[in-house]
Amino acid sequence: MRPWLPLISVAAAATIVWLGVETRRLAELAGGFEREAQLAQAQLARAHLTAVPAPATPAAAMAAAPAPAPVASTDQDPVAYAQMALELATTRSQLAAVTKLLEQRNAEAERRAAAVDRDNAANLQPVPEGVRRCLQSLQDCLREEGFTAYRFLGAARLDGEGLHEVELLDTAGAEFGATFLSAARMTASLDRASGRLELRFFDGHRTVAGVREAIGADGFPLVFAEVDGRAIEARLPYLVRAEGQYPEPVADDRRRPTDLDPISRRQWFDRFDRLLATAGTNPRWRLSRFRGLDRGDFLDVELVGADARNRVVAGAHCARMAVEVDARGVVSLWLRSGVLQNEGVESSINAEGYRMLLPNLTPKQATDAMLGMVVHK
Repeated sequence: MRPWLPLISVAAAATIVWLGVETRRLAELAGGFEREAQLAQAQLARAHLTAVPAPATPAAAMAAAPAPAPVASTDQDPVAYAQMALELATTRSQLAAVTKLLEQRNAEAERRAAAVDRDNAANLQPVPEGVRRCLQSLQDCLREEGFTAYRFLGAARLDGEGLHEVELLDTAGAEFGATFLSAARMTASLDRASGRLELRFFDGHRTVAGVREAIGADGFPLVFAEVDGRAIEARLPYLVRAEGQYPEPVADDRRRPTDLDPISRRQWFDRFDRLLATAGTNPRWRLSRFRGLDRGDFLDVELVGADARNRVVAGAHCARMAVEVDARGVVSLWLRSGVLQNEGVESSINAEGYRMLLPNLTPKQATDAMLGMVVHK
């Protein structure tokens, strides 16, 4: 519903009330004039009957009957009466026109309200169970690969052409802005040889920093590199369309000793979620990605900071991060060798590090959440 419709309804209602009051006043005035005219005519008739004696016979009555006399004038001004009658008719016509306009406005408002109710009812429909499991599996696969900045909000159905009526929130923008994606269809393709997963969205729009952009005819792709294609293909066979052949394993695998397997990495994500949820930072920080673990340090870390309205306003990239407890019992995140961005301002983090205070945490809470993996200063 447009915001000016209630104002028009209020103004129309006020006009109807005024016209009603004015109509009633004019009607009362006209009635008074009519009553005065009727009373004057009745008095004139009584006076005429008293002055003329009744004849003895009908013939005598006819002979004695005087010629018709003009009706005596009264106090009523005919011009004023006619003007008042015209004003009354005009007021009634205006009242009818305003009433019709108000009825049209109300009918339009009711149609818009009904359309909004239909849209809301459609949005409140629960996600089908099969679609929900597909979205959950896809999001789990991305999270286990370290892509935690993508959250699927819903979808309507799943068939051979992909997911339909998909909504996605993306907080992994280069400037730490949030992007909302809404598309009529989404496909998922996997290149087995390179480990490249592509989610492509068709027939919809992207909203970036409040600016809405239509998705082109070729669709909009989200590309995730170096993923575990075998695991994704095994968990999402009904969605992912895979091409090519998986490379043969070689002795000098790119996997490093410090890398974590997907299950262990997910467990650490959950621990950091619990740790930072009650840390009392401003903005609220969340671990979005890390590669591995080396003697208490988390490697190749990405953090995202959000304000009270869940808007992404800050971020950090660093080579190493640890949870630190100093001699005074102060708990901090110790970031080293990277970049910190906060409200558009970028600053470097050197090898000595930058400490991000976690004011609401005690040493025991931090130690328990991290299973004892904290650094003591």
